[in-house]
Amino acid sequence: MPSAPLHLTHVELLRRDEAVPARLRRALDAEPSFGRLGAIFPDLPFYTNILTLSLGYWLERPAEPCPLAHRIHQDRPAAFAWHVLERLLRSQHLSRDEALALAAGFFAHVALDLEVHPLVNWCARRDLTARGGHETHHHRLAEKYHSLFFHLDLCGRDCVGVPQFYREKTRILDHPSFLRVQPTLPLVGWIAEVFDFYPEAAPTRGEVAGWLRTFRHFGFLVSLPVAARNSARLGNADNRRHYYENENFRFEEFFRRGYDRSLGLLRLVDRVAEGGDLGEAARAAFLAQAEIGDYAYPVERHLPALPLGRGGARQGDLRVAVG
Repeated sequence: MPSAPLHLTHVELLRRDEAVPARLRRALDAEPSFGRLGAIFPDLPFYTNILTLSLGYWLERPAEPCPLAHRIHQDRPAAFAWHVLERLLRSQHLSRDEALALAAGFFAHVALDLEVHPLVNWCARRDLTARGGHETHHHRLAEKYHSLFFHLDLCGRDCVGVPQFYREKTRILDHPSFLRVQPTLPLVGWIAEVFDFYPEAAPTRGEVAGWLRTFRHFGFLVSLPVAARNSARLGNADNRRHYYENENFRFEEFFRRGYDRSLGLLRLVDRVAEGGDLGEAARAAFLAQAEIGDYAYPVERHLPALPLGRGGARQGDLRVAVG
């Protein structure tokens, strides 16, 4: 999936865009931490432990299996998306603005994955064929470079490696704690209940609190000056051509399609929020128009076919199994 910094910047851009329904813009302005939480919500179960995540990245190991995260992206993703929206609009624990901001962030994440994930997967498989190693590691590298060059183009520097990345950009709770997130917090309980949609992979409150804490650790680690130095070193023309813009693709085009798809989904969300109808007919109409499918491995369009890889694997064969 696109990286967390890219998802977070995506929702920041939407928050300032007058094409977003006014009701959702106001909610994102009033409750920015809930918008950011929504923007990383489908990926939250990936944040298991900052030490194992960091070591796995630097040692170029395969990503650790996260059955719930894979289910969210692949197992009835449209039904789960409606489930999230329904739970938000019916919530007794969240204010209206909190619920709408989280919904806006969540559906923006889904839209960006649906349009950008094909490119991430394509780059990972290309590099697996050419360089060997592990597909999930190449996947992480593609995400990193997409975010790096996007932010270089957007604001002249990467968004990581500065205190604001920790203090603001990755702040997904109003009162975050670095050492411990209390499992008794109402928001933690609400998240755990939402993930009960997948009972065989449902988390405990303690696990949800751990993911929220680890994301806080991620924000701190990636805010350190070494991250900025790493971005400056890697943001060169060769990497830009390999990962971001070449004869086969331009990342900007994939991002634009994701952004436009986000606007469409947010208009649908706003329509449901305005009407208040959460019945079966409303559900069917929403899902028919949203066209949400597998957003871990969406159909790869706008890209050339890849050659046979190691072991005879073709494009589309290296799918992460669902739990």
